[in-house]
Amino acid sequence: MTDKQSTRVSFRENLVDVIEPISNESHVNTDRSCLTNCCSSLYRRIKCLNTTASFLPLKPPYRTIKITDKTSVSIACNERYLLIKQSPYLCLLNKDLVIIKQIPWPYDHVNLCWSSTLTRFILITAKHIFLFDDNSSTFEQCSTIELIDDKEWSCGTCSETSFYLSANGMSKSIYEYTLRPTMTFVKQWNLSNINSNAEGPLTFTYSNGKLAFIISNVHSFQRRFDVYLSTTFEYLWSIRLNAIAHCCSINNQQWLIMELLNPRLLYISSDGQILEEYQIKVPSENIIWNALQWDNQRLVTFTMTKLNLHRL
Repeated sequence: MTDKQSTRVSFRENLVDVIEPISNESHVNTDRSCLTNCCSSLYRRIKCLNTTASFLPLKPPYRTIKITDKTSVSIACNERYLLIKQSPYLCLLNKDLVIIKQIPWPYDHVNLCWSSTLTRFILITAKHIFLFDDNSSTFEQCSTIELIDDKEWSCGTCSETSFYLSANGMSKSIYEYTLRPTMTFVKQWNLSNINSNAEGPLTFTYSNGKLAFIISNVHSFQRRFDVYLSTTFEYLWSIRLNAIAHCCSINNQQWLIMELLNPRLLYISSDGQILEEYQIKVPSENIIWNALQWDNQRLVTFTMTKLNLHRL
């Protein structure tokens, strides 16, 4: 059976699973509003099945460059540039993965994100937060953000209105700051699904009103993917993972999770369903360590040796 035939069979089987409960529902109440709701639900589910059928495996990269610095796999982008760390520089790359600028960078640790509100890249080091203007290639230290309880910063992300930070070590605390008019402390949030001092976020990202965390337990070596509302930190759902992982959002609705040991990719729906799973059967140097959707047409992947562009 070919891949296309297999996809069609799988789609038909899923379609039966979708239609059956709706048929039972419409049997109970056949008024127009119920029928309309059922048809809308059927359309959404068929569209989801159809659009996710071929997301994994990823398409082969159409452009690749070699990576020399393996100390950081953090990546960030705006509409024009991709920002990565390649010691002793921060590098701005265009959409052909050509290095446009190299800016001297003295820090070992850096976590990167982009703020569309500030139109600046935010650079998170162990003790300082910087704003980077890609037009002028200048840095500005955020003097309003100071270390809390002498803990070093780990990583962060931005929504349209807030900046979120986590500290090193096993902690359930996330620190929220405003973006405008200045970056000012708002509140210390606690992740309600963390119930042990041995657990804490390894990394996290924001998309479409939600914060997604990779949580690690240092005693049991268990990992999971937790999703919260960004405004209230209400816990929404969770997925158990097999290994250390990174994550990124896809089309502001779904999630792509990259597990590093016994490597696999998980494509996750907005409500926490595993839409697709793909076991990576490649040499270890090609394991995807991180990824980022650049625009509607491009996905960036970061491996131990390469930076790749894939078409979506």
